[in-house]
Amino acid sequence: MEIEGTTAPVSTTRIWLRRVAVGLACVPFALFSLVHTMGRSGDFGVLGEWYVMTPLTIATLLAWGLIEKTVIWPTK
Repeated sequence: MEIEGTTAPVSTTRIWLRRVAVGLACVPFALFSLVHTMGRSGDFGVLGEWYVMTPLTIATLLAWGLIEKTVIWPTK
């Protein structure tokens, strides 16, 4: 007899694949966030200019979108 609302067991390989994918998706976000924060601190010259900060902000938002898509990917 099957209980309603339960799911099939997931293999450990699939779980680790999911963890690796989410971890790799976080790398660009962390990198862009670090460089963006360095630019806001004012200690790194040209990094604080608007023409550098704007693309970094956009790249950070796109990286966050990548994380969200990666988290949703295995549940489809």
